[in-house]
Formats: sequence, C-alpha cells, structure tokens
Amino acid sequence: MRKKVPSGKRQATRQELLDAVRDLVFEKGHDRISIQEITKRARVSIGTYYNYFDTKQDVFMAVAQDLQDLIAADLESTRESINDPAMKVAITLKYYFYQSLDNQDWRDFTRFTGLTELPLEQAINARIEDIQRGVKGGRFKVDNVHFTESLIRGMFRHVVSAIDKGHVGRNATDYAIRSILQMLGLPEIVAKALTQTALPPMAAQKRAVSESVKLKGVTSLSEYLNDVPRAEPIR
Repeated sequence: MRKKVPSGKRQATRQELLDAVRDLVFEKGHDRISIQEITKRARVSIGTYYNYFDTKQDVFMAVAQDLQDLIAADLESTRESINDPAMKVAITLKYYFYQSLDNQDWRDFTRFTGLTELPLEQAINARIEDIQRGVKGGRFKVDNVHFTESLIRGMFRHVVSAIDKGHVGRNATDYAIRSILQMLGLPEIVAKALTQTALPPMAAQKRAVSESVKLKGVTSLSEYLNDVPRAEPIR
C-alpha cells in the first residue's frame, strides 16, 4: 500500500529513509539489506519506518520516484525557457532518451532492486499538457490528444528496449523523435531540424555511461521496430 506523502518534519524523516535506502542499495544490493539496517542508517526506529512504508519494495519504489523527480527537475529550467511547443517536445524526448539509456545511477538502482521494467520517462500528464499546448497554439495537428500521448509513450519505451537489447543503434532515438514530431503534424524538414538540436548540459548526468557503442544505423520506422537482433548487445 502506498502511504500518503508527509510534509514538513515528517517529509524530512521520509527523505532520510530514502537516502539511506539508496546508499545501501548501491553499497550492498537489495537482497542483503534489512529494514533494521535501513533504520540504523537513517537513525530512526523501526516503528518510524512503518509509519511511511509497509515493505522494502514500497521504499524501493519511493526511491525510484525520488530519482525520477530529481531527473525531471534538472530539465525544468530548460523547458521553461523554450516557448516553441515543438522544440519543447523534441528537447524533452531527447533528454529522457539520454537519461533512460545513460543515467547509470538510475540503471544500477533499478537493476539492483528488480525494478528494471520501471520506465524513466516524462510524466504522462506533463506530456499531455505539452501536446495540448501545441494544439492550442496551432503548432500541432492532433485529433485525439490522449491517444497520441499513448502512441508516443509506447514508441519511447519500445525504442529504449530495442537499444538496450542491441537490436538497433543509438540513432534510433533521433529517428523516433523525428517520427513523433511528424505524427504531431510538423513537416519532415522541420521535424528533422528540431531533432538535430543539441541537448543542453544537465546536472542529472550523474555516472553516465561514457563508453561509445557503435551499432547498425536506422533509416526506417519498420527497421527500429523490428525485434530481430542486428548487433551485439550493449554492455
């Protein structure tokens, strides 16, 4: 059961628990962590722990959400400075592709805690708002905002999964962004130009994977949606 997020002093205690869990997971892995160790590291009683979380899995999910919030916050100032809805969508997609594939803190934490199926992506409501803003301003041509959002979400997750499995190269992300912008109603030449926009440096690039991996390029939608392996898996 997910308990109500507290405020004030209770929120500070909750954050101490989250910080303790995150550090212990990176040090030991989740199988070797006991609730007693968590409470000792956070300097709280076991009873206090159960005021916030019912199980270890609950606190793992809370830490993952905390990481997601931090990653989202690092992008927000950049998003606020962008007036063009299409540019905002392009930069946001590029940022989350990068974080999903290269943020080693996120990848290690979800692997250690068995949360590898948990996606690192823009919040659904925020994506819907971006699409609605573009439609209202005449930048996007979309009949059904919620259905379009679900298509974007599905494409994003599929591309991340395909790259992780080594089925396609990293440039599949650019092709996906370009395809999404065209799906939103932008001309191909405009979508291509926006896709080539460089991503500003972000504070959330902690422990990013630096190894360069060369895989087969992607030139068509069917190519990057094809699940037949084409290259060695990314290590």
